[in-house]
Amino acid sequence: MRSKYKEFPWDKYIPIENGEDEYLLETYGEDLEKVRNTPNKNLWTILTGVGKDDLIVAGYHFVNRLNYVVTKNKWIKENETYLWR
Repeated sequence: MRSKYKEFPWDKYIPIENGEDEYLLETYGEDLEKVRNTPNKNLWTILTGVGKDDLIVAGYHFVNRLNYVVTKNKWIKENETYLWR
């Protein structure tokens, strides 16, 4: 069955690298401090355990979080949700 979500538009939001070609931020320690100091509109949360797909959603979320991604460009709609692969 095909997912109802589209793939995350990398070229539109442009993730910011976190050193060594990495852009994923952890959910603890120094990475979490960076996340908490990032404007919410530049922050995305990767969620797991939501149906069969992992998703990336706009903003800061706590439940089912896997990692965070900070982007150069701000999201517009609070409910933006994409497939994470």
